[in-house]
Amino acid sequence: MTRLPCLRTMFATCMLFQVIYALCVLLWLIDPSLKGHSLLQAVFPNFSLLTLRSFIYGLIASGVYGWIVAIIFVFFYNLWPTVAAAFGPTVIAR
Repeated sequence: MTRLPCLRTMFATCMLFQVIYALCVLLWLIDPSLKGHSLLQAVFPNFSLLTLRSFIYGLIASGVYGWIVAIIFVFFYNLWPTVAAAFGPTVIAR
């Protein structure tokens, strides 16, 4: 099994989270009556919509969240073959 590169995965996840964040803010600008945008204020502390400072803060915070998710995912993805091999070939064959 090929090992997953950490840095590439971290950048890809970071960009994915930032694109989703930007689309969410853009959707809120199009239709502010939607109720799903209260999640942004729950996920990002001290976040308020429609200020440039809070938009940049959310963009940076979503990137950091993406890096954290990628670090955890890559760690366990790369650790799995070692754990599976410790339990023997029957686990891998299933």
